[in-house]
Amino acid sequence: MKKWAVLLVALALFGVAGVAAPMISVDNPIYSATVQSGSLVSHAFVVTNTGDQTLSITNVVTSCGCTTAALDKRDLAPGESVSVTATVNTTGFQGTVTRTVSVSSNDPVNPTAVLQMVLTIAQTTAPAVQEISVSDLKLVFYFLIDVRTPEEYAAGHLFGAMNIPLSEFQTNLAAWLPRLPREVPLIVYCKGGARSLQAATILVEAGLTNVLDLTGGITAWNSAFGNGYLYAL
Repeated sequence: MKKWAVLLVALALFGVAGVAAPMISVDNPIYSATVQSGSLVSHAFVVTNTGDQTLSITNVVTSCGCTTAALDKRDLAPGESVSVTATVNTTGFQGTVTRTVSVSSNDPVNPTAVLQMVLTIAQTTAPAVQEISVSDLKLVFYFLIDVRTPEEYAAGHLFGAMNIPLSEFQTNLAAWLPRLPREVPLIVYCKGGARSLQAATILVEAGLTNVLDLTGGITAWNSAFGNGYLYAL
């Protein structure tokens, strides 16, 4: 009788020892997402040792060069977890692609766990660019003239403005008239409006009909818009 009891205990111990082993388990081994082409997509898979012996991760292999994988530790005690972070570079991809990460371990039943990144690649749509014809550009085009001194102009002027000081119109008008367009508005401005009014009057008296004086000049512009559209040399 005692021999049978000893034998049963030995068998029981042998059975317990036989099932004792590491076991790899992955929480949600498939990750799916819709992303833009050219983006880097990362996801952290959680790997847990659900066995009762130390789980040793021996190798981590990705399915292609566009995919990388990283983990902080390779030996997990029973019940311990680690994140395996997979990153896929989607540059050049389109449609739905699947990239895998194979995690090899000493799990005797499931030696290789496969993690999947299932990505639907949405093509980046180029922004719509509106066009304008030469004839339409002429309708909105204008010639902006800053009649202040070169020093004032350098300190800050409206984008696109050309500096032609008032003194140039007063003493050298003949040299400038052939260079000024006739078909588009000529907008002249100064600091407060006094000098630009003089310049506009000179141009109108010289035969230019499409001349506009910016009321209030740069001072009025700053009051309305701050430094918007101002440029300093």
